[in-house]
Amino acid sequence: MSENRTVDKNTTESIKTLYALSGLSWWPVILFLPARLIFAFLSQSLTAGIFALGGSTNAWQDATAWWPVYSTITDILCLIALVWLTRREGMKIIDLIGAKGKDIIKQLAWTPVYLFAVAPTAILASIITQAFYGTALPPMIAVVNLPPVGELYSLIVWPIIWVITEELVYLGYLLPRLEVLSGKTWIAVLVVIFFWGIQHLAMPFILDEKYLISRVLAATAAIISFPIVFVLLRRRLTPLIGVHYIADLATAFLFIRL
Repeated sequence: MSENRTVDKNTTESIKTLYALSGLSWWPVILFLPARLIFAFLSQSLTAGIFALGGSTNAWQDATAWWPVYSTITDILCLIALVWLTRREGMKIIDLIGAKGKDIIKQLAWTPVYLFAVAPTAILASIITQAFYGTALPPMIAVVNLPPVGELYSLIVWPIIWVITEELVYLGYLLPRLEVLSGKTWIAVLVVIFFWGIQHLAMPFILDEKYLISRVLAATAAIISFPIVFVLLRRRLTPLIGVHYIADLATAFLFIRL
């Protein structure tokens, strides 16, 4: 029974009751919406600062080559924020997953189904990128230039931390709270899609109009099905983590210069 009570903490009903009875402010939830965009820009700025201290004459551009590595800073900042946000609600980050122990493994078995469900928008994202760049690698891939240790990091560490954090932020934490706050699931889904898509402006940030437009359009197309599938298919978070991991692992292979 204790496990079920833990899992139930993150339902919309539990969240609605908590905020109604405790008088918690909604401002931390609202201010957390652009967190990944802000943290991504800060992470790139910090990396550029390190390059500048090292004598680089084009520190910002040099920093972009390392975005799969320094993006972990973005994730760490988000996870720290989630620790505080969940703690103020009497929860833990693990409660955002909605499953524990063997249930996580059982949910992961649904990954192929979820992969099939999100495939159409993934194809759409690829079509959008090709419309802008043809057969050439888009800038966020072409700009990456890492030493072997950096390539190994982007292949082994970056994808898993990245996808877990994103799903926890947008689907585990923000979506159910925005549902309660707005009173409408479709409004919450649209808000999540908007902020999830627009965060890619700074992943990495390259001051080029064509790139910025294509980056946001393609990224939004790629993730637009995630909150929709999440809501329609019984709110299982772990299979979407599995799907996202497969997609980002494939991206990480593109970073490797053979």
